[in-house]
Amino acid sequence: MKSFLGLVFSWRTLGTSLRLFTLCLVLFCVSSFFSFWFFFPAEVLQQRLVQEMSRETGIPMRGDHATMLMPLGMKFDLTIYPDQSGIAPLNIEQLRLTPMWTSLLTLNQAVHVNGTLAQGDVSARLWRNGNINVSLQDVALLELQEQDLPYRLKGSLKLLLQGEELLVQGAQGEGRFNVDISDILLSGLERIGLPTDVPMGLLQLNGHFSGSRVIVEQLVATGGVIELSGGGTLLVGATPEQTRLNLNVRLHPTRQTPDNIRDLLMLTGVRPGPDGSYSLQIGGTAARPVMR
Repeated sequence: MKSFLGLVFSWRTLGTSLRLFTLCLVLFCVSSFFSFWFFFPAEVLQQRLVQEMSRETGIPMRGDHATMLMPLGMKFDLTIYPDQSGIAPLNIEQLRLTPMWTSLLTLNQAVHVNGTLAQGDVSARLWRNGNINVSLQDVALLELQEQDLPYRLKGSLKLLLQGEELLVQGAQGEGRFNVDISDILLSGLERIGLPTDVPMGLLQLNGHFSGSRVIVEQLVATGGVIELSGGGTLLVGATPEQTRLNLNVRLHPTRQTPDNIRDLLMLTGVRPGPDGSYSLQIGGTAARPVMR
């Protein structure tokens, strides 16, 4: 009997020891993970990440205020310096990079990116194979432009873009886009004899692209001083001077159209149609468009 009781108590002691050992091991792993994550050199990782993005895109960038996110991710402020005249540095605040957990079990891993830009929201999903989905919501266009521009565009931007192989170097990416700009206001037009601020209402633009060729399937502006519709193609170059235009646009004056805008339309030399609209073909480059 004594030997049996000793055996029972020895097994109980062993079970208690195993549970204690298991608990200590779990606590050690958890504390090690938190310690590693807390003391991880986030600034070094941010610097390397920003350098890599800048190298791949050819656009200067700077990162600030890096911190690690739990359980896995990173947060920092990103400033992008586009090499385009008239565009101000783009400040994306509270940029968060986190993995898409379901993709980690596949060969096509993906990362989710979200932050704030010009009072709006930025969200994107980037896949290893170069595919990308981008969403912009309620971005203030005025904050994206340099302050000293003679002509400025105010409005709230919404953008949806889906692309394939856009992040693959040397590949001819393709995809689709949808753009809505609401509450449009053109400023600075008094230089050409128009009102100081010209409201254009809502602009809707959608189409697709392949490589440097952009097909504008639909371009519509409603609710402003003049209605607009059209479409066409663009051959996008590295600069506005190298970007070729081939657009067909129909302008239709409304009751809200000021007389000086009607006079400007007559100066184009285009005869109005039976409904009073003007059909224009826009060619040339983005830097110097030609209307005929």
